[in-house]
Amino acid sequence: MDRVHRMNDRDDQRQSGRVGSTLRRDWDEVGGLGRIGVIGLGLALVVTIVLGFSITRAARGHLLDARASMVEIAIGELPFFSVDEPPGVAELAALDSAVRIHILGGETVRVKVWAPDGTVAYSDLPELVGQRFELSKYAEVAFAGGMGTQVSDLSDPAHEPDRSRGELIEFYIPVLDESGSVGAVVEVEQDVTGLNDALARIARNVWLSIGIGLAVLGVFMTALGIARARDMNRRRRQVEELLRSSYRAQEEERRRIVGALHDDIGQPLYRVLYGLEGSRGRLGADDPVAGELGHLQGVVREMDDTLRRELRILQVELAADTGLDGALADLVDVTRRETDLQVTFTITGPNPSTQEVDVEIYRAAREALTNVRKHAHASRVTMTVYEDRNRVVLDVIDDGIGFGGQRGLGLSTTRQRFETLGGDIEVSESVDGGTLFRAWLPGMSEGNG
Repeated sequence: MDRVHRMNDRDDQRQSGRVGSTLRRDWDEVGGLGRIGVIGLGLALVVTIVLGFSITRAARGHLLDARASMVEIAIGELPFFSVDEPPGVAELAALDSAVRIHILGGETVRVKVWAPDGTVAYSDLPELVGQRFELSKYAEVAFAGGMGTQVSDLSDPAHEPDRSRGELIEFYIPVLDESGSVGAVVEVEQDVTGLNDALARIARNVWLSIGIGLAVLGVFMTALGIARARDMNRRRRQVEELLRSSYRAQEEERRRIVGALHDDIGQPLYRVLYGLEGSRGRLGADDPVAGELGHLQGVVREMDDTLRRELRILQVELAADTGLDGALADLVDVTRRETDLQVTFTITGPNPSTQEVDVEIYRAAREALTNVRKHAHASRVTMTVYEDRNRVVLDVIDDGIGFGGQRGLGLSTTRQRFETLGGDIEVSESVDGGTLFRAWLPGMSEGNG
């Protein structure tokens, strides 16, 4: 069970690493203008969201200030009254009449006049008159000469008769006495529905405008992205065509070299070897010249073996005459003969394939086995070629000391060729230790056919 968990963790880490690597390559490929565009789009998104909330908050503040100013003007129409001593019946009646004419009605649902000690000197609700409550902090602001405004949840005792309303806007307006000091504070309570409706309309218009702006910006950036993607695809196709042309030229040159080595060097070597054998046959076994001819004959055979080996490598590199399975099988046989490695080879597909895919997969396999022989200190190697999601995949897994993270020139060059053809190469630690070398290329239906 622990081993399964470790395998899953490593798979997740490899997947995260592949995603990060892909994102970094994509970020590098978009270029300077593309990066500026992406950063600009992100900043524009952040700024517009901040502006949206800021505008809504500012509109709320301005609406409250406007209402407070209107309330202050209405309070200025009230007759002068003093809270230093309990007002008389006639004074209260005159104040109540002015309140109902100039303030109450519409959204205004309650009016109170507060004395500095927290006593309600007047209210349109008679049962509150004469009661004493603790002053709210907004009332204290008004007694200090300011203007207090809040949307209250009506939880304090002074608002007990109005709690069924849910929320009210409270305005605390200071009233100056004859000496110019704050003698009383008028509290005006208004229904919050109108404010909320106005704020909702403002927020809707603000976010609609922001949404339209972002949509236009998104269309513009999408158009730029599409143009950039088309340009990148065009360049990629040019690179792929150049690579294929280079590949065909290399194959033709390689065939010419193979023919020249075989005909111009191989055949004369055969004639030299046969001539040495014939000359040696005419001499006695004890003749010193015969011994020298035998030595020369051995040198020529070594030269012939070396030439044959190099010719076989060049011919297999073509991967057109022998096919991918035959080329890889020969590579595995050579590795087994020249090393102590136990190599297991399996191929399931690809069928059909292309010369470009065959040659690059073969080169990747040769690079992987070369690195195993040089660096892995392994005893077993498993090489598998298979098809996965229309991709030709090569896996080379060894039981060596693991991947140290250093990529040589051969691996870097091979990876560049694979990326140019739309594939990739990944080297990581295998599940059971050692190294996993994975190379893949698109199949024929993705543009290689």
